[in-house]
Amino acid sequence: MSTTVRIVKTPDVLHGKPRIEGTRIGIFQVGELVRQQGWSLADVTREFDLEMEEAEAALDYYDDHPELVETLRAQHEAGCRRIERQSRADD
Repeated sequence: MSTTVRIVKTPDVLHGKPRIEGTRIGIFQVGELVRQQGWSLADVTREFDLEMEEAEAALDYYDDHPELVETLRAQHEAGCRRIERQSRADD
């Protein structure tokens, strides 16, 4: 039985970032692991207990929305820099 995997955005989950419906797994997380870290979709499905169709849908969304991905990457990097500055200030 094949089901349609939906990518959704809801303000109260992952701050409204796109994710696989019914999960807290964002498309950015899946896409970065596959496209930037060299993970296979099989690795992703095992690590996050996903169906292959869910991982494929997330990666398709990631690939089909490059402007959004760049925005998400910039937000992620800014958050990492903010955490790094805060941890240095705590020393």
